[in-house]
Amino acid sequence: MRRFLLGFVLGAAGSGITYGISHSLHWAAVVGVVVLLLVWLGEFILDDLL
Repeated sequence: MRRFLLGFVLGAAGSGITYGISHSLHWAAVVGVVVLLLVWLGEFILDDLL
């Protein structure tokens, strides 16, 4: 749960920064979801790579 919340916060921050730069809701949503998933599932991805 902690990892999900960290991903959620970082995704929201990344989304806000992206929206502030590009003013595109589409790109902001894509960046936010990608960051959320990478942080949330990053532990499993790293285990497979290492």
